[in-house]
Amino acid sequence: MGIPTTALTLDQLTRKVAEKLAVAGYRSDGTPYIPVDAFNLEKCVEKVNQGINLFIDGAPKEGWRWMRRMATVTFAPAVTGTATSADATSITDSDLAGTYDDDYWNGYTLKITDGTGEDETATVTDYTGATGVFTFSGGLSGGTTPDTTSEYRICHSTDVIDADPARYMLPTDFGGEVLGKIGYAAETNHSTLIQWTDESVIRQRRATTVQTGYPIYAAIRPYQPTSSVIASGRRWEIIFDPAPSAADVVEFPYLLYFDGVQLYGGTADSASATTVVDATLSTWFPKDDDLNGWYCEILNGTGRGSYAAVTDYTGASGTVTVADWLAPDGDAGGTDPGAACEFVLMPVRPYYHPAGFAYDGAIEAACLAACEIYGQDQMFDGHYSELYYKRKLPEAHLKNARMAPRRLGKMTDGPRQARERMWNSITTDHDV
Repeated sequence: MGIPTTALTLDQLTRKVAEKLAVAGYRSDGTPYIPVDAFNLEKCVEKVNQGINLFIDGAPKEGWRWMRRMATVTFAPAVTGTATSADATSITDSDLAGTYDDDYWNGYTLKITDGTGEDETATVTDYTGATGVFTFSGGLSGGTTPDTTSEYRICHSTDVIDADPARYMLPTDFGGEVLGKIGYAAETNHSTLIQWTDESVIRQRRATTVQTGYPIYAAIRPYQPTSSVIASGRRWEIIFDPAPSAADVVEFPYLLYFDGVQLYGGTADSASATTVVDATLSTWFPKDDDLNGWYCEILNGTGRGSYAAVTDYTGASGTVTVADWLAPDGDAGGTDPGAACEFVLMPVRPYYHPAGFAYDGAIEAACLAACEIYGQDQMFDGHYSELYYKRKLPEAHLKNARMAPRRLGKMTDGPRQARERMWNSITTDHDV
Protein backbone atom coordinates (compact mmCIF):
# COMPACT_ATOMS: atom_id res chain seq x y z
CA MET A 1 0.00 0.00 0.00
CA GLY A 2 1.50 3.34 -1.03
CA ILE A 3 1.64 6.62 0.83
CA PRO A 4 -1.60 8.64 0.50
CA THR A 5 -1.27 11.10 -2.36
CA THR A 6 -2.82 13.84 -0.23
CA ALA A 7 -0.18 13.58 2.51
CA LEU A 8 1.33 16.96 3.33
CA THR A 9 4.95 17.34 2.24
CA LEU A 10 7.44 19.67 3.87
CA ASP A 11 7.83 21.76 0.74
CA GLN A 12 4.04 22.22 0.63
CA LEU A 13 4.09 23.13 4.31
CA THR A 14 6.85 25.67 3.67
CA ARG A 15 4.76 27.18 0.89
CA LYS A 16 1.76 27.56 3.23
CA VAL A 17 4.01 29.33 5.75
CA ALA A 18 5.35 31.56 2.96
CA GLU A 19 1.78 32.56 2.11
CA LYS A 20 1.08 33.27 5.78
CA LEU A 21 4.22 35.43 5.99
CA ALA A 22 3.38 37.13 2.66
CA VAL A 23 6.73 36.14 1.10
CA ALA A 24 5.59 33.44 -1.35
CA GLY A 25 6.42 33.68 -5.03
CA TYR A 26 3.56 33.68 -7.54
CA ARG A 27 3.59 32.24 -11.02
CA SER A 28 1.97 33.85 -14.02
CA ASP A 29 -1.17 31.77 -13.43
CA GLY A 30 -1.41 33.04 -9.84
CA THR A 31 -0.37 29.83 -8.06
CA PRO A 32 2.02 30.32 -5.12
CA TYR A 33 5.39 28.62 -4.64
CA ILE A 34 8.26 28.60 -2.16
CA PRO A 35 10.43 31.74 -2.19
CA VAL A 36 13.86 30.87 -3.54
CA ASP A 37 15.84 33.83 -2.17
CA ALA A 38 17.94 32.76 0.79
CA PHE A 39 16.54 35.27 3.30
CA ASN A 40 12.83 34.53 2.83
CA LEU A 41 13.27 30.79 2.38
CA GLU A 42 15.33 30.57 5.56
CA LYS A 43 12.63 32.53 7.40
CA CYS A 44 9.94 30.11 6.19
CA VAL A 45 11.97 27.01 7.04
CA GLU A 46 12.63 28.45 10.50
CA LYS A 47 8.89 28.77 11.15
CA VAL A 48 8.25 25.22 9.90
CA ASN A 49 10.92 23.91 12.26
CA GLN A 50 9.50 25.93 15.14
CA GLY A 51 6.01 24.65 14.36
CA ILE A 52 7.03 21.00 14.27
CA ASN A 53 8.96 21.42 17.52
CA LEU A 54 5.90 23.14 19.00
CA PHE A 55 3.88 20.05 18.12
CA ILE A 56 6.53 17.68 19.51
CA ASP A 57 6.69 19.65 22.76
CA GLY A 58 2.90 19.38 23.06
CA ALA A 59 3.01 15.62 23.48
CA PRO A 60 0.65 13.89 25.94
CA LYS A 61 2.07 12.51 29.17
CA GLU A 62 2.81 9.11 27.64
CA GLY A 63 4.63 10.77 24.73
CA TRP A 64 3.96 10.64 21.00
CA ARG A 65 3.71 7.06 19.84
CA TRP A 66 4.73 8.05 16.31
CA MET A 67 8.15 8.95 17.69
CA ARG A 68 8.80 5.36 18.72
CA ARG A 69 10.61 3.77 15.79
CA MET A 70 12.35 0.48 15.09
CA ALA A 71 15.88 0.46 13.72
CA THR A 72 16.93 -2.48 11.56
CA VAL A 73 20.55 -3.36 10.89
CA THR A 74 21.45 -5.93 8.24
CA PHE A 75 24.88 -7.39 8.77
CA ALA A 76 27.28 -7.45 5.83
CA PRO A 77 30.23 -9.79 6.54
CA ALA A 78 33.52 -8.63 5.08
CA VAL A 79 35.23 -10.06 2.03
CA THR A 80 39.00 -9.79 2.28
CA GLY A 81 41.88 -10.49 -0.04
CA THR A 82 45.24 -9.41 -1.42
CA ALA A 83 45.81 -7.71 -4.75
CA THR A 84 47.34 -9.99 -7.39
CA SER A 85 47.87 -6.91 -9.55
CA ALA A 86 47.01 -3.23 -9.18
CA ASP A 87 47.41 0.26 -10.57
CA ALA A 88 46.34 3.78 -9.57
CA THR A 89 42.65 3.14 -10.30
CA SER A 90 42.13 -0.60 -9.86
CA ILE A 91 42.87 -3.68 -7.82
CA THR A 92 42.68 -7.20 -9.21
CA ASP A 93 42.17 -10.22 -6.98
CA SER A 94 42.25 -13.27 -9.24
CA ASP A 95 41.12 -15.45 -6.31
CA LEU A 96 37.67 -13.81 -6.66
CA ALA A 97 37.40 -14.48 -10.39
CA GLY A 98 34.02 -16.01 -11.20
CA THR A 99 32.72 -15.67 -7.62
CA TYR A 100 30.60 -12.52 -8.00
CA ASP A 101 28.63 -11.09 -10.93
CA ASP A 102 29.64 -7.99 -12.84
CA ASP A 103 28.88 -4.76 -10.93
CA TYR A 104 28.21 -6.67 -7.68
CA TRP A 105 30.54 -4.38 -5.73
CA ASN A 106 29.67 -1.12 -7.50
CA GLY A 107 29.09 1.73 -5.08
CA TYR A 108 30.66 0.05 -2.05
CA THR A 109 33.72 1.12 -0.08
CA LEU A 110 36.97 -0.80 -0.40
CA LYS A 111 39.61 -0.25 2.27
CA ILE A 112 43.30 -1.12 2.19
CA THR A 113 43.98 -2.83 5.52
CA ASP A 114 47.70 -3.58 5.11
CA GLY A 115 50.58 -2.99 2.72
CA THR A 116 50.84 -0.13 0.26
CA GLY A 117 48.01 2.34 0.75
CA GLU A 118 47.15 1.11 4.25
CA ASP A 119 44.08 2.84 5.76
CA GLU A 120 43.13 4.47 2.46
CA THR A 121 39.73 3.86 0.91
CA ALA A 122 38.00 4.06 -2.46
CA THR A 123 34.48 3.76 -3.78
CA VAL A 124 34.19 1.00 -6.38
CA THR A 125 32.80 2.40 -9.62
CA ASP A 126 32.96 -0.84 -11.60
CA TYR A 127 33.51 -4.51 -10.83
CA THR A 128 34.36 -7.20 -13.39
CA GLY A 129 33.24 -10.57 -12.09
CA ALA A 130 35.10 -12.83 -14.52
CA THR A 131 38.51 -11.44 -13.53
CA GLY A 132 37.91 -10.04 -10.03
CA VAL A 133 38.81 -6.45 -10.92
CA PHE A 134 37.73 -3.57 -8.67
CA THR A 135 37.85 -0.22 -10.47
CA PHE A 136 37.75 3.10 -8.61
CA SER A 137 37.99 5.99 -11.03
CA GLY A 138 39.11 8.53 -8.45
CA GLY A 139 41.92 6.39 -7.05
CA LEU A 140 42.58 5.76 -3.37
CA SER A 141 41.65 8.48 -0.89
CA GLY A 142 45.28 9.31 -0.11
CA GLY A 143 46.49 9.21 -3.71
CA THR A 144 48.64 6.11 -3.20
CA THR A 145 49.00 3.57 -5.99
CA PRO A 146 48.31 0.08 -4.55
CA ASP A 147 50.44 -2.95 -5.45
CA THR A 148 50.64 -6.68 -4.73
CA THR A 149 51.36 -6.02 -1.04
CA SER A 150 47.99 -4.28 -0.65
CA GLU A 151 45.47 -6.23 1.40
CA TYR A 152 41.87 -5.06 1.23
CA ARG A 153 38.45 -5.44 2.85
CA ILE A 154 35.00 -4.71 1.41
CA CYS A 155 31.40 -5.16 2.60
CA HIS A 156 28.26 -5.38 0.47
CA SER A 157 26.37 -2.59 2.27
CA THR A 158 26.25 1.19 2.01
CA ASP A 159 25.46 1.37 5.75
CA VAL A 160 28.80 -0.15 6.70
CA ILE A 161 31.33 2.41 7.90
CA ASP A 162 34.94 2.30 6.75
CA ALA A 163 34.43 -1.19 5.26
CA ASP A 164 34.28 -2.48 8.85
CA PRO A 165 31.54 -5.17 9.23
CA ALA A 166 31.22 -4.28 12.92
CA ARG A 167 30.17 -0.64 12.28
CA TYR A 168 26.88 0.56 10.75
CA MET A 169 25.33 3.96 10.17
CA LEU A 170 22.03 4.42 12.01
CA PRO A 171 18.95 6.15 10.53
CA THR A 172 19.14 9.91 10.07
CA ASP A 173 16.33 10.40 12.60
CA PHE A 174 18.15 8.47 15.37
CA GLY A 175 19.23 10.94 18.04
CA GLY A 176 20.96 8.67 20.53
CA GLU A 177 18.03 7.44 22.65
CA VAL A 178 17.43 3.67 22.67
CA LEU A 179 14.05 2.51 24.03
CA GLY A 180 14.63 -1.19 24.55
CA LYS A 181 16.64 -4.33 24.00
CA ILE A 182 18.43 -5.26 20.81
CA GLY A 183 17.84 -8.67 19.30
CA TYR A 184 17.68 -10.71 16.14
CA ALA A 185 14.74 -10.19 13.81
CA ALA A 186 11.96 -12.74 13.46
CA GLU A 187 12.94 -16.04 11.81
CA THR A 188 16.61 -15.47 12.60
CA ASN A 189 17.29 -18.65 14.54
CA HIS A 190 20.10 -17.74 16.93
CA SER A 191 20.29 -18.48 20.62
CA THR A 192 23.01 -15.86 21.03
CA LEU A 193 21.84 -12.80 22.99
CA ILE A 194 23.14 -9.33 22.26
CA GLN A 195 23.42 -6.90 25.12
CA TRP A 196 23.97 -3.15 25.19
CA THR A 197 27.27 -1.93 26.58
CA ASP A 198 29.36 1.21 26.57
CA GLU A 199 31.32 1.76 23.39
CA SER A 200 34.55 1.94 25.42
CA VAL A 201 34.11 -1.74 26.30
CA ILE A 202 34.03 -2.69 22.63
CA ARG A 203 36.97 -0.42 21.81
CA GLN A 204 38.98 -2.14 24.55
CA ARG A 205 38.05 -5.60 23.28
CA ARG A 206 39.03 -4.64 19.72
CA ALA A 207 42.29 -2.98 20.77
CA THR A 208 44.26 -6.21 20.66
CA THR A 209 42.37 -8.30 18.12
CA VAL A 210 39.18 -8.03 16.09
CA GLN A 211 37.17 -11.22 16.44
CA THR A 212 34.39 -12.39 14.14
CA GLY A 213 31.36 -14.50 14.94
CA TYR A 214 27.89 -13.87 16.36
CA PRO A 215 27.86 -10.49 18.16
CA ILE A 216 27.29 -10.49 21.91
CA TYR A 217 27.83 -6.75 22.54
CA ALA A 218 26.45 -3.65 20.86
CA ALA A 219 27.00 0.04 21.54
CA ILE A 220 25.94 3.32 19.99
CA ARG A 221 28.20 6.32 19.58
CA PRO A 222 28.26 9.62 17.65
CA TYR A 223 29.67 9.14 14.19
CA GLN A 224 32.87 11.06 13.52
CA PRO A 225 32.61 11.92 9.83
CA THR A 226 35.36 12.28 7.30
CA SER A 227 32.95 13.21 4.50
CA SER A 228 31.55 16.74 4.32
CA VAL A 229 28.23 15.28 3.10
CA ILE A 230 27.58 13.44 6.35
CA ALA A 231 29.21 16.17 8.42
CA SER A 232 26.24 18.40 7.64
CA GLY A 233 24.06 16.26 9.92
CA ARG A 234 24.39 14.79 13.40
CA ARG A 235 24.65 11.07 12.76
CA TRP A 236 25.10 8.08 15.04
CA GLU A 237 26.58 4.66 14.46
CA ILE A 238 26.25 1.25 16.08
CA ILE A 239 29.22 -1.02 16.65
CA PHE A 240 29.19 -4.75 17.42
CA ASP A 241 31.62 -7.23 18.95
CA PRO A 242 32.50 -9.76 17.69
CA ALA A 243 32.23 -8.47 14.12
CA PRO A 244 29.32 -10.26 12.40
CA SER A 245 30.23 -13.30 10.34
CA ALA A 246 26.76 -13.96 8.92
CA ALA A 247 24.25 -11.81 7.02
CA ASP A 248 21.74 -11.66 9.88
CA VAL A 249 19.30 -8.90 10.79
CA VAL A 250 18.98 -7.27 14.21
CA GLU A 251 16.56 -4.61 15.41
CA PHE A 252 15.88 -2.36 18.37
CA PRO A 253 13.39 0.39 19.31
CA TYR A 254 14.48 4.01 19.48
CA LEU A 255 13.06 7.50 19.90
CA LEU A 256 12.86 9.59 16.73
CA TYR A 257 14.93 12.77 16.64
CA PHE A 258 13.76 15.70 14.51
CA ASP A 259 16.83 17.36 13.01
CA GLY A 260 15.01 20.07 11.09
CA VAL A 261 13.88 20.77 7.55
CA GLN A 262 16.51 21.24 4.85
CA LEU A 263 15.41 23.22 1.80
CA TYR A 264 17.62 25.41 -0.36
CA GLY A 265 16.47 27.44 -3.35
CA GLY A 266 17.96 29.49 -6.12
CA THR A 267 17.65 30.98 -9.57
CA ALA A 268 19.60 29.30 -12.34
CA ASP A 269 22.38 31.23 -14.05
CA SER A 270 22.10 28.59 -16.75
CA ALA A 271 20.46 25.19 -17.17
CA SER A 272 20.34 22.29 -19.62
CA ALA A 273 19.10 18.75 -20.14
CA THR A 274 21.47 17.55 -17.38
CA THR A 275 22.47 20.60 -15.30
CA VAL A 276 21.37 23.57 -13.24
CA VAL A 277 24.05 26.14 -12.44
CA ASP A 278 23.69 28.72 -9.66
CA ALA A 279 26.94 30.29 -8.44
CA THR A 280 25.35 31.30 -5.13
CA LEU A 281 25.06 27.62 -4.15
CA SER A 282 28.80 27.57 -3.54
CA THR A 283 28.20 29.72 -0.44
CA TRP A 284 26.01 27.03 1.11
CA PHE A 285 27.77 23.99 -0.33
CA PRO A 286 31.39 24.78 -1.21
CA LYS A 287 32.62 21.18 -1.50
CA ASP A 288 32.17 18.80 -4.39
CA ASP A 289 29.54 16.06 -4.01
CA ASP A 290 27.84 17.78 -1.05
CA LEU A 291 24.46 17.55 -2.81
CA ASN A 292 24.86 14.12 -4.39
CA GLY A 293 21.70 12.09 -3.84
CA TRP A 294 19.52 15.16 -3.18
CA TYR A 295 16.65 16.19 -5.45
CA CYS A 296 16.31 19.30 -7.56
CA GLU A 297 12.81 20.49 -8.51
CA ILE A 298 11.99 23.34 -10.88
CA LEU A 299 9.42 25.63 -9.25
CA ASN A 300 8.96 28.35 -11.83
CA GLY A 301 10.01 29.22 -15.36
CA THR A 302 11.01 26.85 -18.14
CA GLY A 303 10.82 23.27 -16.90
CA ARG A 304 8.30 24.01 -14.13
CA GLY A 305 7.38 20.80 -12.28
CA SER A 306 10.30 18.74 -13.59
CA TYR A 307 12.61 17.18 -11.04
CA ALA A 308 15.57 14.81 -10.83
CA ALA A 309 18.02 13.20 -8.43
CA VAL A 310 21.40 14.92 -8.23
CA THR A 311 24.10 12.61 -9.55
CA ASP A 312 27.01 15.02 -9.14
CA TYR A 313 27.67 18.44 -7.62
CA THR A 314 30.56 20.84 -8.26
CA GLY A 315 31.01 23.21 -5.35
CA ALA A 316 33.24 25.82 -6.99
CA SER A 317 30.68 26.67 -9.67
CA GLY A 318 27.44 25.61 -7.95
CA THR A 319 26.69 23.10 -10.71
CA VAL A 320 24.02 20.50 -10.05
CA THR A 321 24.19 17.56 -12.47
CA VAL A 322 21.33 15.11 -13.10
CA ALA A 323 20.90 12.11 -15.40
CA ASP A 324 17.58 13.26 -16.84
CA TRP A 325 14.61 15.38 -15.84
CA LEU A 326 11.42 13.58 -14.83
CA ALA A 327 7.88 14.82 -15.30
CA PRO A 328 5.88 15.88 -12.18
CA ASP A 329 4.25 12.42 -12.01
CA GLY A 330 7.66 10.73 -11.98
CA ASP A 331 7.57 9.51 -15.58
CA ALA A 332 10.49 10.08 -17.95
CA GLY A 333 10.37 12.99 -20.36
CA GLY A 334 10.31 16.00 -18.07
CA THR A 335 10.83 19.44 -19.60
CA ASP A 336 14.43 20.61 -19.54
CA PRO A 337 14.90 23.79 -17.44
CA GLY A 338 16.18 27.05 -18.85
CA ALA A 339 18.17 30.01 -17.60
CA ALA A 340 16.48 32.08 -14.86
CA CYS A 341 14.27 29.17 -13.80
CA GLU A 342 13.71 29.00 -10.04
CA PHE A 343 14.40 25.74 -8.24
CA VAL A 344 14.47 24.11 -4.81
CA LEU A 345 16.81 21.43 -3.44
CA MET A 346 15.70 18.85 -0.87
CA PRO A 347 17.34 15.72 0.58
CA VAL A 348 14.49 13.36 -0.43
CA ARG A 349 11.39 13.53 -2.61
CA PRO A 350 8.61 13.42 -1.56
CA TYR A 351 9.75 15.13 1.64
CA TYR A 352 7.36 14.45 4.55
CA HIS A 353 7.20 15.72 8.11
CA PRO A 354 8.07 13.04 10.69
CA ALA A 355 4.68 12.58 12.38
CA GLY A 356 2.85 10.83 9.55
CA PHE A 357 -0.11 11.93 7.43
CA ALA A 358 -2.63 11.30 10.27
CA TYR A 359 -1.23 14.42 11.96
CA ASP A 360 -1.13 16.65 8.86
CA GLY A 361 -3.82 19.00 10.19
CA ALA A 362 -2.12 19.45 13.55
CA ILE A 363 1.31 19.98 12.01
CA GLU A 364 -0.02 22.56 9.55
CA ALA A 365 -1.85 24.44 12.31
CA ALA A 366 1.28 24.31 14.53
CA CYS A 367 3.48 25.79 11.79
CA LEU A 368 1.01 28.59 11.03
CA ALA A 369 0.62 29.20 14.76
CA ALA A 370 4.42 29.47 15.00
CA CYS A 371 4.24 32.38 12.55
CA GLU A 372 1.99 34.16 15.07
CA ILE A 373 3.76 33.06 18.27
CA TYR A 374 7.32 33.71 17.08
CA GLY A 375 6.53 36.53 14.64
CA GLN A 376 8.40 39.81 14.65
CA ASP A 377 5.36 42.03 14.30
CA GLN A 378 1.66 42.25 15.13
CA MET A 379 0.29 41.46 11.66
CA PHE A 380 -1.47 38.30 12.81
CA ASP A 381 -4.63 37.98 14.88
CA GLY A 382 -3.86 34.68 16.63
CA HIS A 383 -6.42 32.68 14.66
CA TYR A 384 -4.12 29.73 14.03
CA SER A 385 -2.79 29.71 17.59
CA GLU A 386 -6.32 29.31 18.87
CA LEU A 387 -7.12 26.69 16.21
CA TYR A 388 -4.00 24.72 17.11
CA TYR A 389 -4.35 24.72 20.89
CA LYS A 390 -8.14 24.44 21.13
CA ARG A 391 -8.84 21.97 18.35
CA LYS A 392 -5.93 20.42 16.45
CA LEU A 393 -3.67 19.51 19.38
CA PRO A 394 -6.48 17.86 21.42
CA GLU A 395 -7.50 15.95 18.28
CA ALA A 396 -3.90 14.78 17.88
CA HIS A 397 -3.86 13.60 21.50
CA LEU A 398 -6.94 11.49 20.82
CA LYS A 399 -5.33 9.97 17.72
CA ASN A 400 -2.25 9.20 19.78
CA ALA A 401 -4.39 7.47 22.42
CA ARG A 402 -6.12 5.35 19.77
CA MET A 403 -2.73 4.00 18.71
CA ALA A 404 -2.35 2.30 22.10
CA PRO A 405 -3.07 -1.45 22.38
CA ARG A 406 -6.74 -2.17 22.95
CA ARG A 407 -7.76 -3.22 26.46
CA LEU A 408 -11.02 -4.70 27.64
CA GLY A 409 -13.02 -2.62 30.08
CA LYS A 410 -15.89 -0.26 30.52
CA MET A 411 -15.78 2.95 28.52
CA THR A 412 -16.81 5.59 31.04
CA ASP A 413 -15.89 8.66 29.04
CA GLY A 414 -16.86 9.85 25.59
CA PRO A 415 -14.91 11.83 22.99
CA ARG A 416 -16.42 15.16 24.04
CA GLN A 417 -15.42 14.78 27.72
CA ALA A 418 -11.95 13.53 26.72
CA ARG A 419 -11.38 16.60 24.54
CA GLU A 420 -12.52 18.90 27.32
CA ARG A 421 -10.10 17.30 29.79
CA MET A 422 -7.24 17.59 27.33
CA TRP A 423 -8.01 21.22 26.58
CA ASN A 424 -8.13 22.05 30.30
CA SER A 425 -4.77 20.40 30.87
CA ILE A 426 -3.24 22.19 27.87
CA THR A 427 -4.51 25.65 28.82
CA THR A 428 -2.83 25.35 32.21
CA ASP A 429 0.51 25.34 30.40
CA HIS A 430 -0.26 27.66 27.46
CA ASP A 431 -1.69 31.13 27.44
CA VAL A 432 -3.81 31.19 24.28
